[in-house]
Amino acid sequence: PKDVYPEALWQEAAAYFGNLSDSNMVLPGGRYSCAQVLMQRGLSFLTGRSLGEVSHIVQLAISQKKLLGYLNGTVVPYARSQSMVKDKRAEFQ
Repeated sequence: PKDVYPEALWQEAAAYFGNLSDSNMVLPGGRYSCAQVLMQRGLSFLTGRSLGEVSHIVQLAISQKKLLGYLNGTVVPYARSQSMVKDKRAEFQ
């Protein structure tokens, strides 16, 4: 997927996901469901974005930006994800 979003969006997203409390860090596992929850949180960096755009942002945050990852079927900040553990192991092989 192509990243068509401004760098400022990614900087704000990185700050948000990097500072989530334990109670807010677990998001639904599907991109669409995750996007719905993020939109309900009224985040400034998503203001004016459609659900489709936010789903795309979630996809990019997982696949390219490494801001989000998966843990036990849920989406969490990358630093807390199983995805990070797998990437780190791959680096050492």
